[in-house]
Amino acid sequence: MSTLTKDTLKILKYNRKNGLLFALLFRLVTTPLYVFALDKGLLSALHMAGYSYLTGANIGNFLLRPWTVLILFFLAFLGVLILTFEAGCLLTFYQGIYYTRKLTPWEILAGGFLKLLDEIRRKNWRLGLLILANSTFANLYLIYRFFSRIKPLNFVMSEVLGQTPGKVCLALFVLLLLLIVVPGLYTFHACMVEQKNFRDGYLRSWWLIRHRIPKVTAVMAVYYLAFMAFFKLAYSFCVLIAALSITLFTDNRLALALLPAACGRIELVLLFFCSILLTVGNYGALSVQYFQFTSKRLKRSGNILDSGTRFANRRLAGVSIGAAALFSLFILFQVVHNGSVITEGLLSPVQITAHRGSSREAPENTMAAIKKAVDDLADYVEIDVQETEDGVVVLGHDSTLKRVAGVNRTIGSYSFEELQKLDVGSWFSHEYAGEKIPSLEEVMTFCKGKININIEIKNAGSRSLLPEKVAVLIDQYQMNEQCVVTSTRFSYLTRIKNFDRKIRTGYIISAAYGNYYSSDDIDFVSLRSSFVNEKLVEAAHLRGKAIHAWTVNSKSEMERMKMLSVDNIITDYPVLTRQIVYREESTENLLEYLRLVLK
Repeated sequence: MSTLTKDTLKILKYNRKNGLLFALLFRLVTTPLYVFALDKGLLSALHMAGYSYLTGANIGNFLLRPWTVLILFFLAFLGVLILTFEAGCLLTFYQGIYYTRKLTPWEILAGGFLKLLDEIRRKNWRLGLLILANSTFANLYLIYRFFSRIKPLNFVMSEVLGQTPGKVCLALFVLLLLLIVVPGLYTFHACMVEQKNFRDGYLRSWWLIRHRIPKVTAVMAVYYLAFMAFFKLAYSFCVLIAALSITLFTDNRLALALLPAACGRIELVLLFFCSILLTVGNYGALSVQYFQFTSKRLKRSGNILDSGTRFANRRLAGVSIGAAALFSLFILFQVVHNGSVITEGLLSPVQITAHRGSSREAPENTMAAIKKAVDDLADYVEIDVQETEDGVVVLGHDSTLKRVAGVNRTIGSYSFEELQKLDVGSWFSHEYAGEKIPSLEEVMTFCKGKININIEIKNAGSRSLLPEKVAVLIDQYQMNEQCVVTSTRFSYLTRIKNFDRKIRTGYIISAAYGNYYSSDDIDFVSLRSSFVNEKLVEAAHLRGKAIHAWTVNSKSEMERMKMLSVDNIITDYPVLTRQIVYREESTENLLEYLRLVLK
């Protein structure tokens, strides 16, 4: 065992710079591409199933839809293809080390690509499934950590694993993976290095391992346990550094709200990098074992890397990975700048909306309140829009400006230029004297890539073109994924959907009566929190609709909304809400939260 460990460390050190650089570049390229495909695929499946959101109540029915099965099959095939490509690249890398050659990242990529083409040509599709099983088994701990942060999978997992049958099923699943993976640990090498078909490669692997199972599994178990310990230590260290930084450099009122969000980001980043290290180490350990067990046979076969095509492969690989990298950067920019319904929805347990901006800290529906909402870590900012006399869409809640500007006139009786002369900040405090009424375009320009917007269209009558103007601006600024449109007037939402079905709409109601959540013209219901109950949330979720609860300002009501699993809490206190929603049970301060996170 000690010899295998020393040899593994030795092979990992040799050419580690190029190996780790390649592994990082490969994941940085393929991960955004796969997330992009996953985002578009799941969105398409949701639309075909007639759902706006994926929830714990509708996930079973969603997964059984024919189109869902087909799309998920394609996404799984794409994932297996990427994993097989990565396996081929890493085996090329370790094969090069075996022949004492320090391959460049481009040569590693070219070798992996050729190996992938060979397996496709030989129709070794079962090898891809075995690579998927091996990757699942090797990354089981990381997968569990990742899924525990994705809704509704986290809810389903907690429910299933909280019962004895669920634990038994999980144990049987792990045992099945073990029975499949262990006998075939060297099948990848037998197929990609010795160029055998899958059946012969699997039998070759079993022949090599059959007398060494205790030794090999012991080594792999020790590696895996050491890796888990490393992950926990790295996570704890990063959390402590984050807590220290937050305490020293941020407003104290934000500390307990900011730390849970920071912990989530830290864990996702660590999962990404640790998955790379685990994959590189896994194939490194297997390669050491395989080359030791078959050294004489491989040495007789000579160096099977074709040096005659090195330059051509390198140039082709350089062009290919360069183009893919540029495309991936473009995809990442699109996700960050334009938003993503799937990724944002899945990674957030309950989203938080700042009501009219952070309206308890700055004058409502102003740029100051919106900027404050961003500082307060809100997921959405809710604003009210109306139309000026000259047709400009601006922010404003009341029917007149008497409360915020001291003039008893409507917004519609002013031109936009005249509105800019009004002070809508002094009524709140002298600190905000001179604050102006912003246009929706000004708000969109600021919010794009920073915060999502909930645009409430005020009732301006059936002849008003306000709904269409809002829809045009959303399309113009490419903010379909960052904006939702709400109104108390249902016909406005229908008109929004007629203009662009991709824009998400929410029906604002004060009382919970009728089957209002079954309409195709709305994606969620915005409801007074006092009317929200478990039955209503389950009924809406079953139909793929979300529940936004307003206006939630007390701790007890925030706790109740969290317990009911509403999808969005609209509040005047976004910081307090984030503390309540994201904190663990029985934590009232930063130290208590740290104790729970690090235990």
